[in-house]
Amino acid sequence: MMDRIGDLPYAWMFLLFWSGGMMRSNTIYWIGRGVTAGTARSRWATMLDSPMYLTAQSWTARWGVLAVPLSFLTVGLQSFIQLSAGVARMPLRRYVPATAVGAVAWAAIYTTIGMAVLATWYSSPAGRVVSVLLVAAVLASVLLQRRRAEHSGQPRRAEAESASSEAPDDGSRHADTQMRIGSSRRARATVSP
Repeated sequence: MMDRIGDLPYAWMFLLFWSGGMMRSNTIYWIGRGVTAGTARSRWATMLDSPMYLTAQSWTARWGVLAVPLSFLTVGLQSFIQLSAGVARMPLRRYVPATAVGAVAWAAIYTTIGMAVLATWYSSPAGRVVSVLLVAAVLASVLLQRRRAEHSGQPRRAEAESASSEAPDDGSRHADTQMRIGSSRRARATVSP
């Protein structure tokens, strides 16, 4: 696979990475827009409480549309900035050009430096061994976290279900989620014209 990508002309490789950056960022943006509509009823509601999302939201509020292309130069924060732009309902007439510029920077980095690093990494025997060990470590970590969650989560789920069946549904349990949506809409006001 790497040989096929490496044999492509520079322009085609650049276009491949640019298209990937555009697809990824726009997908996450639209997930953010969808989260706003139904966050109280989905598993995405907890994401709006994560420290990474709060950091991304402050970036978006501070830098506005400039946060989007700058996010392509970050590692780990990029997806959350795209999500924050979607939740804030950044206008498409601003978001699409900003993400296109960011995808150009991202494609340039991955077409040049990124491919050289990957080619070197995969061509050396040590790189292959380290890659296999990293994949094994990630899989082991995921399995351990799931096992811990299964063992620690069962009593809590039973307690939560009994508490929710005893408490009347007066709408107060969704108040926190609605407050997050409200703060996201206020952030949207700083991004919108």
